[in-house]
Amino acid sequence: MIIFTQHSLLKLNQRKISKNLVFETLKNPEHILKSYSNREICYKKFGQLHLKVVYKKEDGNIIVITQYWTKEVN
Repeated sequence: MIIFTQHSLLKLNQRKISKNLVFETLKNPEHILKSYSNREICYKKFGQLHLKVVYKKEDGNIIVITQYWTKEVN
């Protein structure tokens, strides 16, 4: 199951990013990087920008922490 934190839901709305784009990024990422506190970051390119999704896996669920557009994978 994919769970969105309150912060993530707020940023979806503010940044006008659809949940479907987040789902697509999580299901078919082009890059996956490790982060701190057992978090992972995945990227998928849509047009000229990459969607960066920060998430962690917990109890068989994917918890989305935040997401935003970026020009580069870093």
